[in-house]
Amino acid sequence: MDPINSNASIDNSLSPKPEQPQLEEAASGFSAGKEVTVYVKSQSSFLNLPELTQRIIIRYLGFREITRLKKVCKYLRDLVENDKSQERAWYRQFPSPYQYQPKTIVRTKDEQQLRNWLKPFVDRGTVESLLKQQKSLYFPAQLLFINSKLMSQCKKFKLVDKAEILHRDRVKKATFSPDDRHLITASFDKTVKICVQEDDGSWQPKVAISHDHGVLFANISRDGRHLVTANVHGTARIYGLEDDGSSKIKATITHARRVNSANFSADGRHLVTTSHDRTAKIYGLEEDGSWEIKTTITHTCWVLPANFTADCRHVVTVGSDHKVKILSQGDDGSWEVEDTIRERSIIWARLSPDGRHLVIFVKDFVLKIYGQGAAGPWVEKNTLQYENFASVKFSADSRHLATAGWDGKVKICNLQDDGSWQEITTIVHDDSVRSATFSTDSHHLITASDDNTAKICDLQADGSWKETATIVHDDSVHSATFSTDGLHVVTASADNTAKISGLQAGGSWLEKATIQHNNAVTSAIFSADSRHVVTVSDDNKVRITELWKND
Repeated sequence: MDPINSNASIDNSLSPKPEQPQLEEAASGFSAGKEVTVYVKSQSSFLNLPELTQRIIIRYLGFREITRLKKVCKYLRDLVENDKSQERAWYRQFPSPYQYQPKTIVRTKDEQQLRNWLKPFVDRGTVESLLKQQKSLYFPAQLLFINSKLMSQCKKFKLVDKAEILHRDRVKKATFSPDDRHLITASFDKTVKICVQEDDGSWQPKVAISHDHGVLFANISRDGRHLVTANVHGTARIYGLEDDGSSKIKATITHARRVNSANFSADGRHLVTTSHDRTAKIYGLEEDGSWEIKTTITHTCWVLPANFTADCRHVVTVGSDHKVKILSQGDDGSWEVEDTIRERSIIWARLSPDGRHLVIFVKDFVLKIYGQGAAGPWVEKNTLQYENFASVKFSADSRHLATAGWDGKVKICNLQDDGSWQEITTIVHDDSVRSATFSTDSHHLITASDDNTAKICDLQADGSWKETATIVHDDSVHSATFSTDGLHVVTASADNTAKISGLQAGGSWLEKATIQHNNAVTSAIFSADSRHVVTVSDDNKVRITELWKND
């Protein structure tokens, strides 16, 4: 049961009914030719309800509505605070895969680890007060809400260097595990290195995994329990990760040619690999901890990278044979091809997180968007023509789509009530755009451009998008990424810096810290709790930096 959505734990011993506010007496009068009377001592219907009913009604409100409700009167403020309604509404903003990620952080820490975790932003008295509520079902949401709130209120961050990982060749990827206990780095030097965060907050190298023919990539499952690596000669390995940082090979997946991708499902129980050998394979985690093949999808030409949807029930494979195959998992666990779409000159295809929309990029910069028809088969909904573009991404709620182009334009499309997509906003840069990324709550979008800037757009109440900030560097911006809670961004640049900016109460964005390297910074990402930033530079170095409140 999701504790965030559960009503079962509400305390039934309700507090005394407050005295109801009365409206002042007003005389009868006339308006537009009609007599109008304001009755004496009229009572608020909501405040007349039992407290339990009031709490249940409030739980249907969104985070922003509950935040406004707290400002109405002291009784409603206390009601919201006692019920932890604001914390839980904030937590519900994020899609389920992202809810799982930060919740894991809290539940895998003991009391002393939580004290160490809270120390950078919370005074000792508040820490002890919070720990007394640790047995509450809502403790993870409460703690993460407080963490985000305190970090957001902090005007400047103090940077604390925690570790530096060196490779002998360029680093391809650096990523945190969802529980923030592991950092995985993959390099062209044919190694994957694993660093583990100790109980005292330090980071220690634990193991290096080598491939004889070079590492193409390394991906970690969202539950933090498994790692997959792949090499150019068609071998992918699944490793089990232990708390002490050790690893053990759980399965070896063999393709006849180069592996193009290997990605876990959001629940960590399935893996899909694609290859130049014209196949895609889906593996499943068994109860005994082994991994077994579930199905093999065959194309007549090599297969492009594939991913699972957020619900873990769908996969789309794209072959250079101009076919897109959409697979679904049945209730019995089997995987079947649900539909096959044929388009001329398919470059790639991607399913939305909810599995209900499919975007296909075909030759000559045409985007075709498909949706599932009432009878089951997928039908074309839109055709969008662009001058050029480099990437396309869905928002986590699957209601927005952003295209980033080499012509310096980012276009945002919104899903309409009839299932079609409408172009809403165009963001213009003076040079090519490397990426356009939504925040996990789908309320913000950030771009990264070779014109030395990153631009942030915010979703407005009427569905439009408004440009609210420009982050300026002295050279190209290589990447721009949100923290999990969407309240901070980190931009990595060829000017040897990574800049951290935060969202303020009025909607503006404030620069809070700058991480310096000796060479160009190629990427930068936050840990799941937003407390650490990992940066990768051109000199084969990976640095872990912890963020503290700047007293």
